[in-house]
Amino acid sequence: EVIPSSPCRIQLFGSDPGRMAKAALKLKDVATWFDINAGCPVKKVTRRGAGSALLKEPGKIGEMIKALKEVSCVPVSVKIRLGWESVESERIIPPILEARPDAVFIHGRTVSQGYSGSANWIEIDRIAGTLHREGILSYGSGDLFSPRAVAEALDNHSIDGVVVARGAIGNPWIFKQARDLMELGTYEEFGLSERLEHFLNHIERLADVVGENQAVRDLRKSFAGYTRNIRYASNMRKEYMKCVSLEEVRELFRAFVPDFQVFK
Repeated sequence: EVIPSSPCRIQLFGSDPGRMAKAALKLKDVATWFDINAGCPVKKVTRRGAGSALLKEPGKIGEMIKALKEVSCVPVSVKIRLGWESVESERIIPPILEARPDAVFIHGRTVSQGYSGSANWIEIDRIAGTLHREGILSYGSGDLFSPRAVAEALDNHSIDGVVVARGAIGNPWIFKQARDLMELGTYEEFGLSERLEHFLNHIERLADVVGENQAVRDLRKSFAGYTRNIRYASNMRKEYMKCVSLEEVRELFRAFVPDFQVFK
Protein backbone atom coordinates (compact mmCIF):
# COMPACT_ATOMS: atom_id res chain seq x y z
CA GLU A 1 0.00 0.00 0.00
CA VAL A 2 1.30 3.44 -0.93
CA ILE A 3 0.16 6.12 1.51
CA PRO A 4 0.32 9.63 -0.01
CA SER A 5 2.61 11.93 1.93
CA SER A 6 4.58 15.02 1.05
CA PRO A 7 7.48 15.25 0.81
CA CYS A 8 7.88 11.60 -0.14
CA ARG A 9 11.35 10.45 -1.16
CA ILE A 10 11.37 6.90 -2.47
CA GLN A 11 14.53 4.81 -2.66
CA LEU A 12 14.63 2.11 -5.32
CA PHE A 13 16.68 -1.10 -5.32
CA GLY A 14 17.31 -3.07 -8.48
CA SER A 15 19.72 -4.27 -11.13
CA ASP A 16 17.78 -3.48 -14.30
CA PRO A 17 17.27 0.12 -15.53
CA GLY A 18 14.08 -0.78 -17.39
CA ARG A 19 12.41 -2.42 -14.42
CA MET A 20 13.44 0.46 -12.20
CA ALA A 21 11.83 2.90 -14.62
CA LYS A 22 8.61 0.85 -14.54
CA ALA A 23 8.62 0.99 -10.75
CA ALA A 24 9.09 4.76 -10.87
CA LEU A 25 6.12 5.07 -13.23
CA LYS A 26 3.89 3.27 -10.73
CA LEU A 27 5.04 5.61 -7.97
CA LYS A 28 5.17 8.87 -9.89
CA ASP A 29 1.96 10.22 -8.36
CA VAL A 30 3.30 10.01 -4.80
CA ALA A 31 7.07 10.44 -5.16
CA THR A 32 8.61 13.89 -4.77
CA TRP A 33 12.12 12.47 -5.20
CA PHE A 34 13.64 9.18 -6.42
CA ASP A 35 16.88 7.80 -5.01
CA ILE A 36 18.78 4.86 -6.53
CA ASN A 37 20.44 2.63 -3.95
CA ALA A 38 23.91 1.73 -5.21
CA GLY A 39 25.42 1.67 -1.73
CA CYS A 40 23.79 -1.10 0.33
CA PRO A 41 26.45 -3.73 1.20
CA VAL A 42 24.03 -6.40 2.52
CA LYS A 43 24.68 -9.72 0.77
CA LYS A 44 21.03 -10.57 0.16
CA VAL A 45 20.88 -7.37 -1.91
CA THR A 46 24.25 -7.52 -3.65
CA ARG A 47 23.90 -11.17 -4.70
CA ARG A 48 20.99 -10.05 -6.88
CA GLY A 49 23.13 -7.42 -8.55
CA ALA A 50 21.51 -4.56 -6.66
CA GLY A 51 22.74 -2.14 -4.02
CA SER A 52 26.49 -1.73 -3.93
CA ALA A 53 26.93 -4.51 -6.54
CA LEU A 54 26.12 -1.75 -9.04
CA LEU A 55 29.48 -0.17 -8.24
CA LYS A 56 31.05 -2.95 -10.31
CA GLU A 57 29.09 -1.61 -13.29
CA PRO A 58 28.98 2.17 -12.87
CA GLY A 59 27.72 2.54 -16.43
CA LYS A 60 24.53 0.82 -15.33
CA ILE A 61 24.11 3.38 -12.56
CA GLY A 62 24.23 6.09 -15.21
CA GLU A 63 21.61 4.22 -17.25
CA MET A 64 19.33 4.02 -14.21
CA ILE A 65 19.63 7.74 -13.54
CA LYS A 66 18.74 8.53 -17.15
CA ALA A 67 15.86 6.04 -17.15
CA LEU A 68 14.28 7.59 -14.06
CA LYS A 69 14.71 11.12 -15.38
CA GLU A 70 12.94 10.11 -18.59
CA VAL A 71 9.81 8.81 -16.82
CA SER A 72 9.53 11.33 -13.96
CA CYS A 73 9.72 15.05 -13.42
CA VAL A 74 11.03 14.92 -9.83
CA PRO A 75 14.67 15.03 -8.71
CA VAL A 76 16.74 11.85 -9.05
CA SER A 77 19.72 10.99 -6.86
CA VAL A 78 21.99 8.03 -6.21
CA LYS A 79 23.51 6.59 -3.05
CA ILE A 80 27.02 5.14 -3.43
CA ARG A 81 30.05 3.85 -1.56
CA LEU A 82 33.67 4.55 -2.44
CA GLY A 83 34.24 1.25 -4.23
CA TRP A 84 34.14 -2.50 -3.73
CA GLU A 85 37.43 -3.45 -2.05
CA SER A 86 39.31 -0.19 -2.50
CA VAL A 87 38.57 3.44 -3.37
CA GLU A 88 37.45 3.49 -7.01
CA SER A 89 35.94 6.95 -7.29
CA GLU A 90 37.74 7.76 -10.54
CA ARG A 91 35.99 4.81 -12.21
CA ILE A 92 32.60 5.18 -10.53
CA ILE A 93 31.96 8.93 -10.68
CA PRO A 94 32.34 9.74 -14.43
CA PRO A 95 29.28 7.72 -15.63
CA ILE A 96 27.26 9.30 -12.83
CA LEU A 97 28.37 12.80 -13.80
CA GLU A 98 27.45 12.11 -17.42
CA ALA A 99 23.93 11.08 -16.38
CA ARG A 100 23.41 14.35 -14.44
CA PRO A 101 21.64 13.30 -11.23
CA ASP A 102 20.36 16.05 -8.96
CA ALA A 103 22.40 14.78 -6.02
CA VAL A 104 24.81 12.06 -4.93
CA PHE A 105 24.83 10.60 -1.41
CA ILE A 106 28.31 9.29 -0.54
CA HIS A 107 29.05 6.82 2.24
CA GLY A 108 32.75 7.06 3.04
CA ARG A 109 33.54 3.34 3.11
CA THR A 110 34.12 0.58 0.59
CA VAL A 111 31.74 -2.35 0.31
CA SER A 112 34.25 -4.79 1.80
CA GLN A 113 34.57 -2.57 4.89
CA GLY A 114 30.90 -2.92 5.72
CA TYR A 115 30.65 -0.66 8.75
CA SER A 116 34.12 -1.38 10.11
CA GLY A 117 36.94 1.10 10.38
CA SER A 118 36.37 4.81 9.87
CA ALA A 119 34.60 6.68 7.10
CA ASN A 120 36.96 8.34 4.62
CA TRP A 121 35.81 11.95 4.73
CA ILE A 122 38.83 13.12 2.75
CA GLU A 123 37.58 11.13 -0.23
CA ILE A 124 34.00 12.30 0.35
CA ASP A 125 35.32 15.86 0.21
CA ARG A 126 37.21 15.19 -3.03
CA ILE A 127 34.14 13.67 -4.70
CA ALA A 128 32.01 16.58 -3.47
CA GLY A 129 34.36 19.02 -5.17
CA THR A 130 34.04 17.14 -8.46
CA LEU A 131 30.25 17.12 -8.19
CA HIS A 132 30.08 20.82 -7.35
CA ARG A 133 32.02 21.72 -10.45
CA GLU A 134 29.21 20.08 -12.42
CA GLY A 135 26.44 21.70 -10.39
CA ILE A 136 25.44 18.47 -8.64
CA LEU A 137 24.60 18.42 -4.93
CA SER A 138 26.64 16.20 -2.60
CA TYR A 139 25.79 14.69 0.78
CA GLY A 140 28.24 12.86 3.05
CA SER A 141 27.60 9.89 5.30
CA GLY A 142 29.57 7.85 7.80
CA ASP A 143 30.26 7.88 11.56
CA LEU A 144 27.71 10.60 12.33
CA PHE A 145 26.69 9.39 15.78
CA SER A 146 26.46 12.68 17.65
CA PRO A 147 25.30 16.26 17.12
CA ARG A 148 28.94 17.39 17.24
CA ALA A 149 29.96 14.92 14.54
CA VAL A 150 27.18 16.25 12.31
CA ALA A 151 28.15 19.88 12.94
CA GLU A 152 31.85 19.21 12.31
CA ALA A 153 31.13 17.37 9.06
CA LEU A 154 29.13 20.32 7.78
CA ASP A 155 31.69 22.87 8.97
CA ASN A 156 34.81 21.10 7.72
CA HIS A 157 33.80 19.65 4.35
CA SER A 158 32.51 21.04 1.06
CA ILE A 159 29.29 19.03 1.14
CA ASP A 160 25.76 20.37 0.82
CA GLY A 161 24.44 18.22 3.64
CA VAL A 162 24.82 15.00 5.57
CA VAL A 163 22.96 11.72 5.85
CA VAL A 164 22.50 10.43 9.40
CA ALA A 165 21.73 6.71 9.34
CA ARG A 166 22.79 4.46 12.23
CA GLY A 167 23.28 7.54 14.38
CA ALA A 168 19.52 8.17 14.34
CA ILE A 169 18.54 4.67 15.50
CA GLY A 170 17.03 5.25 18.92
CA ASN A 171 18.18 8.86 18.73
CA PRO A 172 15.63 10.71 16.58
CA TRP A 173 16.40 14.05 18.21
CA ILE A 174 19.96 14.08 16.84
CA PHE A 175 18.76 16.31 13.99
CA LYS A 176 17.35 19.01 16.27
CA GLN A 177 20.36 18.75 18.57
CA ALA A 178 22.76 19.21 15.67
CA ARG A 179 20.84 22.23 14.40
CA ASP A 180 20.73 23.77 17.87
CA LEU A 181 24.46 23.20 18.28
CA MET A 182 25.21 24.97 15.00
CA GLU A 183 22.79 27.84 15.60
CA LEU A 184 22.94 28.28 19.38
CA GLY A 185 26.25 26.71 20.34
CA THR A 186 24.59 24.18 22.62
CA TYR A 187 21.82 21.58 22.66
CA GLU A 188 19.48 19.88 25.10
CA GLU A 189 20.26 16.40 26.43
CA PHE A 190 17.33 14.05 26.95
CA GLY A 191 16.95 12.13 30.20
CA LEU A 192 15.75 8.55 30.57
CA SER A 193 12.08 9.41 31.15
CA GLU A 194 12.01 11.58 28.03
CA ARG A 195 13.75 8.89 25.97
CA LEU A 196 11.28 6.23 27.04
CA GLU A 197 8.36 8.58 26.41
CA HIS A 198 9.63 9.06 22.85
CA PHE A 199 10.07 5.31 22.47
CA LEU A 200 6.51 4.59 23.62
CA ASN A 201 5.18 7.10 21.11
CA HIS A 202 7.32 5.43 18.42
CA ILE A 203 6.13 1.93 19.24
CA GLU A 204 2.46 2.93 19.60
CA ARG A 205 2.43 4.55 16.17
CA LEU A 206 4.08 1.52 14.60
CA ALA A 207 1.62 -0.79 16.39
CA ASP A 208 -1.26 1.05 14.71
CA VAL A 209 0.15 -0.14 11.38
CA VAL A 210 1.61 -3.61 12.03
CA GLY A 211 0.08 -4.68 15.36
CA GLU A 212 1.54 -4.74 18.87
CA ASN A 213 3.53 -7.96 18.72
CA GLN A 214 5.23 -7.07 15.45
CA ALA A 215 5.91 -3.50 16.57
CA VAL A 216 7.58 -4.69 19.78
CA ARG A 217 9.74 -7.11 17.79
CA ASP A 218 10.60 -4.62 15.05
CA LEU A 219 11.89 -2.00 17.49
CA ARG A 220 14.33 -4.21 19.41
CA LYS A 221 17.30 -2.64 17.67
CA SER A 222 15.89 0.85 18.14
CA PHE A 223 15.36 0.20 21.85
CA ALA A 224 19.09 -0.43 22.22
CA GLY A 225 19.64 3.03 20.76
CA TYR A 226 17.06 4.71 22.99
CA THR A 227 18.78 3.26 26.07
CA ARG A 228 22.36 3.98 24.96
CA ASN A 229 24.60 5.30 27.80
CA ILE A 230 22.00 4.43 30.44
CA ARG A 231 23.03 2.62 33.62
CA TYR A 232 21.90 -1.02 33.75
CA ALA A 233 20.65 -0.73 30.20
CA SER A 234 21.78 -4.27 29.35
CA ASN A 235 19.39 -5.71 31.95
CA MET A 236 16.56 -3.60 30.63
CA ARG A 237 17.26 -4.72 27.06
CA LYS A 238 17.27 -8.38 28.08
CA GLU A 239 13.84 -7.96 29.67
CA TYR A 240 12.57 -6.05 26.65
CA MET A 241 13.43 -9.06 24.47
CA LYS A 242 10.79 -11.02 26.41
CA CYS A 243 8.02 -8.46 25.78
CA VAL A 244 5.29 -9.21 23.25
CA SER A 245 2.79 -6.42 23.96
CA LEU A 246 2.66 -2.71 24.70
CA GLU A 247 1.41 -3.35 28.22
CA GLU A 248 4.41 -5.55 28.95
CA VAL A 249 6.68 -2.78 27.69
CA ARG A 250 4.94 -0.26 29.96
CA GLU A 251 5.28 -2.64 32.93
CA LEU A 252 8.97 -3.01 32.16
CA PHE A 253 9.45 0.75 32.20
CA ARG A 254 7.52 1.11 35.46
CA ALA A 255 9.73 -1.54 37.06
CA PHE A 256 13.07 -0.17 35.89
CA VAL A 257 12.82 3.59 35.56
CA PRO A 258 13.07 4.48 39.28
CA ASP A 259 16.47 2.75 39.44
CA PHE A 260 17.99 4.42 36.40
CA GLN A 261 20.26 7.43 36.00
CA VAL A 262 21.62 8.98 32.81
CA PHE A 263 25.40 9.09 32.54
CA LYS A 264 26.63 12.67 32.58
